[in-house]
Amino acid sequence: MFRVLVVEDEFWMCEGLKKMVRHLDINFIVTDVAHNGKEALEKMEEQTFDLLFADINMPIMDGLQMMDEMENLKYNVPVIIITGFDEFEYARKALRYGAVDYLLKPIKNDELREVLEHWELEHKKQYSLSNNEPKSLEFNNSGADLIQSILQLVETNYMKDLSLSILADQAGYNASYLSRLFKVETGKGFVQYLRDIRMKHACYLLINSKLTIEHISQKVGFLDEKHFRRTFKKDLGMTPGEYRKIYGK
Repeated sequence: MFRVLVVEDEFWMCEGLKKMVRHLDINFIVTDVAHNGKEALEKMEEQTFDLLFADINMPIMDGLQMMDEMENLKYNVPVIIITGFDEFEYARKALRYGAVDYLLKPIKNDELREVLEHWELEHKKQYSLSNNEPKSLEFNNSGADLIQSILQLVETNYMKDLSLSILADQAGYNASYLSRLFKVETGKGFVQYLRDIRMKHACYLLINSKLTIEHISQKVGFLDEKHFRRTFKKDLGMTPGEYRKIYGK
């Protein structure tokens, strides 16, 4: 059974999470609560926890400050951030601080189950996989690090037939979970991000090469030239030919 510490300044939120975790009937139990980051650090000094739920906005010490102090104190406890829709930028910062996931308020049972079961799966992998086993993607406990690996892969393989479901399978992650992390870290969905990268490279080739538009469309990952032309005009407000005429050398 995994021991969970809930760090949340609202009493009813703490009680609600305890009941939700208990009713899910999975291998997790909320063993204690803290009402700010400072109190959580004190409890971590006295007790052992496998996982933390932490709100971002709290008095005395907020979730980000707590995570920063945890790193200084070498408290290596995974953190799942709790945040609201209007605090997305904080969620992105939390992932960069090393949070393993996030939950949006109001928390739903199915989303809570998905996050906990995914964490349990990854936790088991750490003990069952050999360090020498090859991986298609390099990642660790930080969601931000995983997304950065995907961004680097997209930047060098944008011309190929990429999909988030394929990348999730290669990394051993749930596709819907990875999609949520990607949106928080980049502010875009995967399809939109990939399209933006392809358009960026198409613009470069239009300006700096004499390749035909058909050839350029193929080089940046479009199988259909007409689709490329429509997408380019929609995103750039002009046709590829007009763009080359205006900006080409």
